[in-house]
Amino acid sequence: MHYHIGTMLIDENFDGKVECPVCRIQKKIDERLTEQYLGEGVMEDDTRKEVNKLGFCLHHYSKLYASHSKLGLALQVSTRLNTVMANVDKAKNAKSAKKQAENLLNLGKTCVVCKYLENHMVRYYKTIAQVYDNVASFKQRIKSTPGFCLEHYAQLLNYSSFAGKKQEEYLADLYEVESNLLNNLKGSIDDFCIHNDYRNIGKPISKEAKESLKNASCVFYGEEK
Repeated sequence: MHYHIGTMLIDENFDGKVECPVCRIQKKIDERLTEQYLGEGVMEDDTRKEVNKLGFCLHHYSKLYASHSKLGLALQVSTRLNTVMANVDKAKNAKSAKKQAENLLNLGKTCVVCKYLENHMVRYYKTIAQVYDNVASFKQRIKSTPGFCLEHYAQLLNYSSFAGKKQEEYLADLYEVESNLLNNLKGSIDDFCIHNDYRNIGKPISKEAKESLKNASCVFYGEEK
């Protein structure tokens, strides 16, 4: 595969390792985007306006707080507080209180980093399908992938039309990979349950069964960011 900005992360992460390759792509993009909100650029007018409007989710606030630039975060928090304070007022009655509560709860549902992360990920869902259509060797990359978390499997299905004439073949390969993952996980979970039955105490347990609950978390919720 030829390296360029659109496919480099795909080439690096569709490598047959056990983790969902799309989770690893997302994690790297997440780190890059978060880093952008630590530099001097965060004080540009357009950036300040977006932070003021959207703020940060807990995940990204925690990452920014753990960084080296507390002042950069403080300046952005100061900006965001303008929006928060504008939505806090003395409620006159239950109706206005309910409206204010709705507005405040909605403030907690937006994040400027999540917005751009989602935009980037949509591009990658499309590009993965396009690479499948245009690069013959990528079919084997897909088939050698252990599987995907449920969210990323669903998103790959959503954008499968970008595989063009190969979309049916692409969908078949995605299904084969994901169904194998789920069947293997179900078997290891069942083995774990059997092993922990009091009648089987002391019997050896396979590595797959021992790690099955952790693996189930990765499938259900994705890799930890």
